[in-house]
Amino acid sequence: MQVKNTILYAARMLKSLAASRPFLASAALYPTHRCNLRCTYCNFPEMTVPELATDQWLTIIDQLADLGCCRVAILGGEPLLRNDLAELIAYVRKRGMSCVLTSNGLLVPERLQCLGQLDTLVLSLDSAGPENDTVRGKGVLDAVKKAILAARQGGIPVKINAVLSARTSSSLDSMLSFVDEHKLHITFNIMRSENRGLWRDAASIKDEDDIIRKIFLKIAGLTKSNPRILFSEASYRYAAQWDDFSKDRYETHEVSPDNPLVKNGPRCQAGRYYMTILPDGTTSPCIITIGKIEGGNVLHAGVKAAWENLLEHPCLACYAPCLVEQNYLFSLRPRVLLPFISKHLLHGNFT
Repeated sequence: MQVKNTILYAARMLKSLAASRPFLASAALYPTHRCNLRCTYCNFPEMTVPELATDQWLTIIDQLADLGCCRVAILGGEPLLRNDLAELIAYVRKRGMSCVLTSNGLLVPERLQCLGQLDTLVLSLDSAGPENDTVRGKGVLDAVKKAILAARQGGIPVKINAVLSARTSSSLDSMLSFVDEHKLHITFNIMRSENRGLWRDAASIKDEDDIIRKIFLKIAGLTKSNPRILFSEASYRYAAQWDDFSKDRYETHEVSPDNPLVKNGPRCQAGRYYMTILPDGTTSPCIITIGKIEGGNVLHAGVKAAWENLLEHPCLACYAPCLVEQNYLFSLRPRVLLPFISKHLLHGNFT
């Protein structure tokens, strides 16, 4: 499936470049905002959003496949709180798309059977020590360890995603030791903290900007020697240039074209090559544009029309490595494409 989708990605990307028109390669689905944790930097569980029914999500998956989408990521909240998760994953795979799911790990052992068709299970873990539980909740570290073991026993590929904050950034080295010990791969992100109603109490545990830059540069310097780190050196070095980490992103009217964040970075490809669909069917280019840029509701407009409404949006740049990496990839930057092939594809981490 991963090799097949890689070939499809490449072929459709070349076709889209020839036609000077993007294609919808990837979609992030948020079937629920409900969660069994209350992480310091996330207030999704407090968002009262109606959830689409199973048949509605199946229709969305159909429409994504019909548009040529290659990859579906399922996130939350905690997606394992959906009773129909096994059906949704199976249908994504039936329609020929790869499927990745992000979980906090608490319910993985008891719901392992519904995850069997995943390409990758991404587990959220911010520290390999007690600092993790001060951010994510008591007992979460142990739960993630149990989830790793259960997934391995079930033959499900596992990856770790770490969100670093003032409480957890000092544990970078121990996290790398942890993933090496467990033979896992890891992506690092820095906690977002802009005061805009998405990140709960994140500002209270934000590192100073200079510390964040040093963290990004340290990770960038490790990318070539440490095969466990999946994002490219270029993405982390770009993130280290960000001028104000209390601000998540910039729109076109907020910075000039000669600003280094514009000149040195990739064009934002969110809403062009990938999009986000929320529990009620509302669409946004990505997670950090929720409530700011909307393409409409897929329930009323359909996926194609909602996506096309996102093609020309004003978002210009952000520092989130997970998004910067995608933007570089969809901009066909060789210094990101080559590490992606060697680290992601050759190790089965097409996520």
